[in-house]
Amino acid sequence: MEKTIIVHDENSLMEASTAAGSPECFIFDLDGTLVNTIQDLGLACDYLLKEHGIKPKWSMDDYKAFVGNGAKLLVQRAFENKLSTEELESAYARFKVVYDKIKFDHAHVYPEMAEVVRALKNAGKKLVVCTNKPDLSAKGMVFELFGRNVFDVVQGALDSKPKKPDPQVPAEILKELYIQAENAVWIGDSNVDIESAHNLGCLGIGVTWGFRPAQNLLSAGADIIINNPEDILKIFKIDIDNI
Repeated sequence: MEKTIIVHDENSLMEASTAAGSPECFIFDLDGTLVNTIQDLGLACDYLLKEHGIKPKWSMDDYKAFVGNGAKLLVQRAFENKLSTEELESAYARFKVVYDKIKFDHAHVYPEMAEVVRALKNAGKKLVVCTNKPDLSAKGMVFELFGRNVFDVVQGALDSKPKKPDPQVPAEILKELYIQAENAVWIGDSNVDIESAHNLGCLGIGVTWGFRPAQNLLSAGADIIINNPEDILKIFKIDIDNI
């Protein structure tokens, strides 16, 4: 799109709906889009810092800026990029253990998101989660909070595959689902998601309820920016009662 459509009233909603079309597949980011996970991610990093004799100093807003590129980079940023490659690998392994123990302590699905996802599912849309969260952790979280039969594919980060915004993994997913990129839409809360969408060749919708400000999404060239989960259904003309 030549310009970003920011949905804020009926006119902008109609403009977004006209531009968005009727995709077959909805690709969602996880952290900051479907689920608010920031407190547990931050607490896991704080715990790790304490184990290394470092007094935690980061706020949750700081951690919001650190996430998006995978857990390993989150850890490196929490340590102010001071870890050697070997130290980072060790800290990252420890982080996964710590986070796995507390990842459901404060995590919660964003209001209205469960209903939106269910309505999309019942409308016959293919649903995908594509995240830079480690794969086992991502699958465990989605299955626990949404159930096992809601999303057609849940794909987290694997050491053997490139992470977002590289389009390889989502392209492989769409191929498995027999869907062309132009018939998909990507929904996420950060520039990483918008870049992922455009690298893949699909529409990129930025959400403002997550971890990054709207300006981050604007700068990344989001096609559409929304402020409420229900806007997804309104844009694509799917009945919220279809749950």
